[in-house]
Amino acid sequence: MKKIPILLCCIFAITNFSCRSTKTDSVKTADKINDANAEKGLINEDVADFLVQAADARMMDYKEGELAVQKGTTEEIRNYGRLMVKDQAMLLAKIKKLAAGRHITLPAELSAQKQHGFEDLNGKEGKNFDKLFCSMMKIDHQRDVKEFAKATELMDNNVRGFASASLPIIQSHLDKINAVKVE
Repeated sequence: MKKIPILLCCIFAITNFSCRSTKTDSVKTADKINDANAEKGLINEDVADFLVQAADARMMDYKEGELAVQKGTTEEIRNYGRLMVKDQAMLLAKIKKLAAGRHITLPAELSAQKQHGFEDLNGKEGKNFDKLFCSMMKIDHQRDVKEFAKATELMDNNVRGFASASLPIIQSHLDKINAVKVE
């Protein structure tokens, strides 16, 4: 009789541990839902893919901006971080509105890949932080310029208009980070 409670405790502990250790990737979950809806003809898969990736990138840039405000060693880095927080929040709000109007599921949090990059950045201090932050921003915005340019050709007029209107903002972010000098 005493073995049953011990066995139940072991099963509970194993189940509880395994549930915590297998965190799902929010972007992959959104992609699966959107893929299923696209197969049913309910949503445009290309539009969904763009909005999901754009949302993930905006969340990442926002979080990186917050870190730059806190950890940047120069006023230039901290000001760029403030710009990221402001602009990325605005862009993400527009993405959410576009997605909601199209019944497209967006990720609730960063993808596992971006979360790993964020944690790496968060672990840096001083000039090491500044260097990695600038490097990540350059890579992110080079990718984003390409993605937003590609999205200007989507069949959805409103999403295409959003991409066209946002492309100069993204390009200006790239230009500004390219002008930042880090020792």
